[in-house]
Amino acid sequence: MRDPIWRQAWRWAIPGAVVGALDGGGIFFAPGEPYPWQILFAAILKGLLVAALIALSLRTRTTLLRGAVLGALYGLLGAAVVWLAKGGMVSNDPQYVLQAGLITGLILGAWIARFGLPR
Repeated sequence: MRDPIWRQAWRWAIPGAVVGALDGGGIFFAPGEPYPWQILFAAILKGLLVAALIALSLRTRTTLLRGAVLGALYGLLGAAVVWLAKGGMVSNDPQYVLQAGLITGLILGAWIARFGLPR
């Protein structure tokens, strides 16, 4: 009998938290940001949620390309929520949030497809 994906959650939860922390860690270099720690914790949570979506969407035997594409899609959707919550196009925040979400989701999806699922 196969182990459920939640029993081996450390395989995708730890990389999700690490990638989320790397994604949100750049906020400490933004001058004048009043809430850097809250943004960092939100980025870690977003990384965990994107990793959980990827892990639940993939089959146990999947290709690296499928994991990367699903990761990029979920990463972009997660980043779009953050970008729109901050005002989207009318905000002074650049669209780099979307690009960073796409790239980190791609990396996380490839990692989970290769190492994060039980074989």
